[in-house]
Amino acid sequence: MIGDSLTDIQAAHKVGAAAIGYANKPHKHQAFTEAGAEAVTEDMQAIADAIQSPLSND
Repeated sequence: MIGDSLTDIQAAHKVGAAAIGYANKPHKHQAFTEAGAEAVTEDMQAIADAIQSPLSND
C-alpha cells in the first residue's frame, strides 16, 4: 500500500501488507521510517514509473 500519512502505514501493517510511505513533507520521512514502512519515497513519479515499466521475462 502506498500512503502519505502515518495511519496509512499503520493500516497497511494491520492487514499484513507492505507499506510505502510517500513523504510529501519533510518530517514524514523519519516518521514513516520509525513506523516501519518497508520503503519511503519523496518522488511519486518514481513509483508511477516503476508501476508502468514492463516486467522482464528473463
